[in-house]
Amino acid sequence: MSLESKTLERLLARGRLSPDLPSAWAEGDASQAEPSVALRVLQSHGLEHKPTALDRGAKWGLAWLGRWVRPLGRLGRLAHAVQMQSSLWAQCDTHLFDQAIVQCKARCRIERGKPEHRQVSEAERQALSLVAEAVRRVHGFSPHAEQLVGALALLEGRMTEMATGEGKTLTAAMAAIVAAWRGLPCHVVTSNDYLAARDAQIGQALFGLCQVSVASITSDTPPPARSAAYGHDIVYTTAKDLLADHLRDGLALGRGAYRTRFSLSAARQDGRASVQGVVMRGIYQVIVDEADSVLIDEAVTPLIISAQHPDALLEEASVQAVELARSLQEGRDFRLQRALRHIEWTPEGRALVQEVTQGLPAFWRRQDRAQELIQMALYAMHLMVQDQHYVVEQEKIILVDELTGRLALQRTLSLGMQQVLEASLSIPVSAPTEVSARSSFQRFFRRFERLGGMTGTAREARHEFAQVYGLSLVAVPTHKSVQRQVLPLRVYAAEQEKFEAIARECEDILQQGRAVLIGVRSVRTSLALAPFITQRLGQANIQILHALEHEREGAIVARAGQAGMVTIATNMAGRGTDIALDPQVRQRGGLHVVVAEVNDFGRIDRQLVGRCARQGDPGSVRYFVSAQDELFMRMLPKGVLQLWRRSLSGQPALQPMVAHAMILWAQGMAQRMAFRQRQMILKQDIEIEKDGF
Repeated sequence: MSLESKTLERLLARGRLSPDLPSAWAEGDASQAEPSVALRVLQSHGLEHKPTALDRGAKWGLAWLGRWVRPLGRLGRLAHAVQMQSSLWAQCDTHLFDQAIVQCKARCRIERGKPEHRQVSEAERQALSLVAEAVRRVHGFSPHAEQLVGALALLEGRMTEMATGEGKTLTAAMAAIVAAWRGLPCHVVTSNDYLAARDAQIGQALFGLCQVSVASITSDTPPPARSAAYGHDIVYTTAKDLLADHLRDGLALGRGAYRTRFSLSAARQDGRASVQGVVMRGIYQVIVDEADSVLIDEAVTPLIISAQHPDALLEEASVQAVELARSLQEGRDFRLQRALRHIEWTPEGRALVQEVTQGLPAFWRRQDRAQELIQMALYAMHLMVQDQHYVVEQEKIILVDELTGRLALQRTLSLGMQQVLEASLSIPVSAPTEVSARSSFQRFFRRFERLGGMTGTAREARHEFAQVYGLSLVAVPTHKSVQRQVLPLRVYAAEQEKFEAIARECEDILQQGRAVLIGVRSVRTSLALAPFITQRLGQANIQILHALEHEREGAIVARAGQAGMVTIATNMAGRGTDIALDPQVRQRGGLHVVVAEVNDFGRIDRQLVGRCARQGDPGSVRYFVSAQDELFMRMLPKGVLQLWRRSLSGQPALQPMVAHAMILWAQGMAQRMAFRQRQMILKQDIEIEKDGF
């Protein structure tokens, strides 16, 4: 404890500090060379502490050491200052601490109207020190410096890269509290409903102590409850729910003078004006957790608000389109471009479509419309794979988010595609919908006055974050050194050989008394791999986590770190869940991660790798690759793929090097294609909605 802290403690114990301590603190100078909170309090009571030679020496020594141990420069120094201030608040009783929060909230509200600089203000830095002390009082531990750096970066509107397991949930909560103290709406966006509800719930005690209210909004939240939830200081939700409510509010408000009157009324009532159908109170600060998933991956498709518009002709035509598509022959009538997920007509195919549709009802008379609908049917039959792109439950199609492995319950396919897919599966054809409003996620998130994001894998997308959202990257070092062992990559010609090798690897790891997490891309692959492992290990030690098991996610993840357990998981296991290791697993070498299928984007693989060796724990990882993996089949030229397959029969020493090159090639192509698609969506969105809200 510093001499300042000891002096403050003695004064508090003797009752020599008056109860107006927070007021005295709030009235001090806010310059860059401002003394610490303790000195400000002492000075305000005429009890200034005179620094000794030891104090001066310790200060110089810490400054010199900081050049080497805090590579983040200004944010690292600010985090250290916040820690020092936070330790002083530990000396205050509950009454003084509550008063300090009230005063700090008032000061943050006053300073929120100073947008001249984007850096956190002095009031916000001192607010963060209060929040850090609140964390200690609620949870029994103080946030470490890296978490404070992350919170400061979020408040400044930056993209923060924090490794998996470094406490991003708490970091986001601390930043959200300080942001909420400004008195303007603060939204925390997570990648799915489960995390939104969970994060809001586990932070209840901390939010209560910091005098802010919190609510969560999920896809199941009814409209009346949404309006009440948005009235809270902090709202946890998903990007889809937030943007959908924003679009629906725009539809309810209409345009022009009515919207202006509502805005003026809301301004007079602190954002709480009410209009039938409007649920939000505006947007200002947003903190995006798992930002690469939300701002990059989900941004491939714009969000569309639509309403059912029954069309018996289209429903009947969808069934007919599937019948016609089944009569066409690949290569002769159409070509499949699997990498681009595109169907290309041949001249013979166009002529055949024109011929077979001549005797059909009037709907088919327009050849462009006929070819488009049959092309949709071909896409549904040849390029959409059940248990990978969608699942069928109770004769209804539920789309699967390929990048997370979770069910996209509120998402449907575009007009016509949904109907032909249902017809191809011989399930009831649903009524088509018509578009009421639409927006891209890129355009929506750029509307926020303050946007901050955090993820464990921002480095690969840093240029897009900067170009599209204006977010600079802050890479936060890990709190403890990483003890992850990366084992040599293994390459196989066929998928079956790869699955057999993975089963042998699991057997070896389990014999060491450890646990295994296997990451795959799809439900289909998880079901195909499971029998190979079951044959070697038996059913008792295997659990599968994929989109169809989303309701059991918490229970499955809770067991994944137990000795002798093998968990096969789609990408959903890499987002927001914590795998706790039992003591035996930690002692024997930690969790072993198997990357059984490389993903389109390397950062998704890194998310999976980050499941092991968290917070200084031991762990290991190994990649398994086959030339039949989906990524290579879609992205590599056929000639290159064939040449690679032939080379696998010899020169074993070169195989890992060649496989690494193939991974980089295929992922590079996938990333460039996805980036161009996102840019096209944003450009179209801006052109279509130049006059929109």
